[in-house]
Amino acid sequence: MPSASSFQTLRLILGDQLNINHSWFSSRDLGTLYVITELTSEATYTTHHVQKLCAFFLAMQNFATDLKAAGHEVLYLNLNKTHSFSGLSDLLAHVASQYSVRQIQYQRPDEYRLLKQLRALEVPKATIEECDTEHFIVPFLE
Repeated sequence: MPSASSFQTLRLILGDQLNINHSWFSSRDLGTLYVITELTSEATYTTHHVQKLCAFFLAMQNFATDLKAAGHEVLYLNLNKTHSFSGLSDLLAHVASQYSVRQIQYQRPDEYRLLKQLRALEVPKATIEECDTEHFIVPFLE
């Protein structure tokens, strides 16, 4: 669990956004909490091969470990810790409240279904910001 009781910013990292070269990680900020989470809703919205899910979850766990080793504050939540949440929006609202977050940032998902969900996100007392994933040759809008 993260050591601070409150954070200025929560940054969501999705399972297909495990890019250690993203500008988010260029410097350490103890006021920023990185959240990486396994969710039943993401694992079951369509049929996935069990090996694919296991590979994604392991990659996410390893990425969280690497970020922690680099001195970042990371909250990794596995399926056992997220099973009671109805979905990503519910979970983010809970974590934001728990850590007194004032800003939530997320990297633009490649998947339209998830992009729509995150763009509709509303969390009391927090602003929401969409950021570039930086995994394309040019920014998305170009």
